[in-house]
Amino acid sequence: MRRDDLGKYLNRYLRLGQFDDESLNGLQVEGAEKISSVAFAVSACAEAFRKAAERGAQALVVHHGLFWKGHGPEPVTGALAARLKLLIKSDISLFAYHLPLDAHPESGNNAVAARSLGLTKLRPFGDYHNMKIGWKGTLARPVELDNFIARLEKYYGHKASVVKGGGKLLKNVGIVSGGAAKEAMQAAEEGLDLYVTGESSEPVTYLAREAGLNFAALGHYATERVGVMALADHLGKRFGLRTFFIELDNEA
Repeated sequence: MRRDDLGKYLNRYLRLGQFDDESLNGLQVEGAEKISSVAFAVSACAEAFRKAAERGAQALVVHHGLFWKGHGPEPVTGALAARLKLLIKSDISLFAYHLPLDAHPESGNNAVAARSLGLTKLRPFGDYHNMKIGWKGTLARPVELDNFIARLEKYYGHKASVVKGGGKLLKNVGIVSGGAAKEAMQAAEEGLDLYVTGESSEPVTYLAREAGLNFAALGHYATERVGVMALADHLGKRFGLRTFFIELDNEA
């Protein structure tokens, strides 16, 4: 398909206009006009660009792009220059979708994870910039905290950092991927039994205990692989494009 048609579809499907985002979402670097193969990765980086080029992709879709509001214009030197050279030399278009890929009800980081982890009755959750970017839901029957933590670690492939501030049985769980530790207080205010995110923080340990909330961080990268992988699957089925996910080593 044409590059511009792919961009229009992604912008519409991911509801680009609904988000007040720091990311400059959408097409960030223009590459080949015709696209038959699309790579997906969590973050724009030299390693992802090289691997996309090696496997013959004409486009790369990421969650964390190269360009953000308030960060430019700036000199194109050093690591940024090297990254752009890789993209331009390989004629690869770079698309980035940050908050839209957190919040999406079908292919988003949080909705996909919530369904996969057994949550039902899903509802938007987690206010950020006056938008709800996460999802919360209910387990069919109560699950012991330790058993659900094991389920989380298996699903995300990452060790959990846990604060056991609430009860031992879970029923209602909220998820906001990435660096959203402070949104734990919203989970406590809404009476959730467990809040799941990517990164922990020093203050959240005390706040979770004091609020009676269980908290689990499963890694920023690990919790944000979900959306780009789901989007790759969606685009492959929708348009018959060859899509593939680039796995990178990142324990953060």
